[in-house]
Amino acid sequence: MEHKFDHESGQVYSETEVRFRRTKQSDWIGQARGSRYIKIDRRPVTGARTLADLAKIKVAKQFPSLTADHFASIPWSLAERVWEELLSMGLESFHAWRTLAIAYPGPEEFDKPEYRYFMHIKTPSLPFPEYFTGITSESLDWLTCLRVSPQRMSTTDLVAIHKIINLAVLDLSDGRLMPDTGSPRLDERVFRSWADLARAGQAFQHLRVILFAWQDSLSEWIFKYVDAFPSLCHVLITDCPRMHQRNRGDWEPIAQATGWEARHAKRSAKDLRPIVQGWKREMSGYISGCYDESMELYNDLVHPRRPDVVERLPLLEVWLDYPRPWTHIVEDFPSTRTIYFDNIKTRAWKEQAEGSQVRNHEISKRVRNQDVASQGSASPPPKRGTKTQPMMKSSGKNITDLLGEFQPR
Repeated sequence: MEHKFDHESGQVYSETEVRFRRTKQSDWIGQARGSRYIKIDRRPVTGARTLADLAKIKVAKQFPSLTADHFASIPWSLAERVWEELLSMGLESFHAWRTLAIAYPGPEEFDKPEYRYFMHIKTPSLPFPEYFTGITSESLDWLTCLRVSPQRMSTTDLVAIHKIINLAVLDLSDGRLMPDTGSPRLDERVFRSWADLARAGQAFQHLRVILFAWQDSLSEWIFKYVDAFPSLCHVLITDCPRMHQRNRGDWEPIAQATGWEARHAKRSAKDLRPIVQGWKREMSGYISGCYDESMELYNDLVHPRRPDVVERLPLLEVWLDYPRPWTHIVEDFPSTRTIYFDNIKTRAWKEQAEGSQVRNHEISKRVRNQDVASQGSASPPPKRGTKTQPMMKSSGKNITDLLGEFQPR
């Protein structure tokens, strides 16, 4: 605001300039998230800051203009101090995280669990595919864990999830508190399109865990497509009316025939509880914990198209809109509403299957040899006849007649 005077009319007036900010969350990648660990910037009690501290602060403030190439010759011990400075100043952003994830992906660097990045975009102002593009790493520098609500998306946007080629965990949770929008967004058609893309090697090659919650259309048809995902280890289902522990007889034979084993109700809830408890921790998600649970099983899978990515990678967890969290796993007693599926097609399963095939082959070979022997020519008759004991010739008299001959006449 400026106070001005018009010399011609003698009027005194105020002029205000309003600048329109065109962010509209379009810079969600570089926008500083702000940390709850912000510390007050206090100068040292004695003396001035060291040159290392001054450089660290300068780099943290200029981080929006930096890329992974700027850290090519900088050791992780120094970059770690820069990241800690970003947290303390509340300047950490998704851009800063993915820059360091690309520059320092090693197991002793930015791959540690404490460096995982959680981002909840509560009110998406951009089309969903634009967010999918931002969280995708085509060179597989990090893996993405995504939570969305299919009911709050269009079918086109839901199918577009396949563009996230580094997707590791996918949580599809609607929730009963949402308004009814008619037919469910997630149905067999959508899953079939995902399976076709996965089978062609175009998408979902690194997907290890799928979570389904409050999906009315989900039923045993899912087992027709799960084998198309080469890295899939676990399928978690809760509050789906057509699949629960009480109707195991409807879906369990189909699941077992396709190589999937369902844990019982109590164990399903018990094994999920320590994973889902992460939702209560501020500034953190929980579905990335499903990735940790899949590590051992993933290394043992025998799927012919399984990617050879056994080492850990930095993890990004993203929640878009308001998918309902699985709070009932923590708050309620174990019930029949949750199913924990495990992929049993491992090396041991393959060896057992091959062993049974070998045994069946040997049995069928012995039976075949016996049939051939029985159908062949009979052995020649013995030259000297049969060796049987000679029998006494019967005289036609019984024992009474014989005794009567010795009686006096």
